[in-house]
Amino acid sequence: MEDSHLVGIIDRLKVMQQDTGDEPQPRRFEKDGVERARVVYHQDSNTYTLYEFNPDVSFEFDNIDLVAIELFDLLSDN
Repeated sequence: MEDSHLVGIIDRLKVMQQDTGDEPQPRRFEKDGVERARVVYHQDSNTYTLYEFNPDVSFEFDNIDLVAIELFDLLSDN
């Protein structure tokens, strides 16, 4: 059985929450070698900013599940 892609996304997002550095560390999400989105976690507000490319839009999330689902949809073959 193949591992869940959603679990992998959530794991990456959780690592961002645990980062204790002074500056947010963005994470890139790619499909077929093309960057589709970038996510930044903001410790001070406990929110994620998702920057989608093509079209260029951004979203704020305060729930890890919602940002993970949005990323999964963006990266899936559907």
